[in-house]
Amino acid sequence: MPTKFKTLPLFDTYKNLAERIPHIQLASCPTPIQKLKTQNIQFKAENNIWIKRDDLTHAEYGGNKVRKLEFILAEVKALNKKTVITFGATGTNHGVATSLFCQKQNLDCQIFLFQQPVTETVRKNLKLMQVFNAKLKYKGSLFNTALSFYFAKYSNKFKLGSEGNYYLFAGGSNIAGCIAFVNAAFELKQQIQQGVMPEPDFIYCPVGSSATLAGLTLGCHLAGLNSQVIGIRVAPSHLGIIPSCTTTTITDLMKSTYKHLRHLDNQIPRTTLPNIHLDSKFYGKGYGAASKEGSEATSIFSAGGIQVEPTYTAKTAAAVLAHSNKDPQKTILYWHTYNSANMKCQLQKADISKLPSSLQKLF
Repeated sequence: MPTKFKTLPLFDTYKNLAERIPHIQLASCPTPIQKLKTQNIQFKAENNIWIKRDDLTHAEYGGNKVRKLEFILAEVKALNKKTVITFGATGTNHGVATSLFCQKQNLDCQIFLFQQPVTETVRKNLKLMQVFNAKLKYKGSLFNTALSFYFAKYSNKFKLGSEGNYYLFAGGSNIAGCIAFVNAAFELKQQIQQGVMPEPDFIYCPVGSSATLAGLTLGCHLAGLNSQVIGIRVAPSHLGIIPSCTTTTITDLMKSTYKHLRHLDNQIPRTTLPNIHLDSKFYGKGYGAASKEGSEATSIFSAGGIQVEPTYTAKTAAAVLAHSNKDPQKTILYWHTYNSANMKCQLQKADISKLPSSLQKLF
């Protein structure tokens, strides 16, 4: 079993970045890689799917957001900000992770929320955000939520005392969050070199905002991996009239991150950036709405010991299974972004009466 990294693989390769990019250690890396094992008779190719276990990034709350927050919260502290303001759906995993790690870093957290289909996961995440002392503001529609966030952000300079606020796009998708997954790709390269798995032909990840797909695509390119990264869109393409999850928005974030990294370290080569591959075929009826394919994938992955949920990971798992059956000779890596930590103790501390009345109605 490889030892845990003492330094970041990206910083090992480009040493100037270690001095110029703020970072705090939150995640337990490298996260394990394993094969998916299942006896489902309708599943033709079980030997070509590997899983990157980012559900194990942290003992208290795992998932892909922990990687992002290592860089985001370090930037918050470097800028001497005191409050992180962000937004997401009522069941936002990003909101849970951000509120938890803000609490650990003695930062305040405020989250604007929009409605999504009410599930047990939504109720659990609302409870957890309350336990982690997030200030929750329910705005109803996605449009109203995005409008509230951007109004707060752009009116920030006119408000007394607001200079301590850090405005974080949904899902932690900014340059700092994207750098986290550039580093994750370098982590994967080290594991391939150690013989943990063969170099994948394809890497699949869910896409709710942008940073995971943008970072992995850029990171694989810079690390010299030939893997094609494919993102499965699980969130609306636009926030009202604002594009948020499109090939263009993800490409723009990748380009901005690459430009920023080259500015910090000119040892990063000039290069033509790869295309972004965003697949919307598995989106289904909408954000947070379960799909038939996702439910079938949930059963197959569960039999292999991997728990997925309807909003993000089940739809991506469905895409992985479809590709695996189509190309059983190809090596496919599924980047598992869901939290698998047991939250039972934290949930027992929840006090629903402390939620805004508009959110109490969801229980």
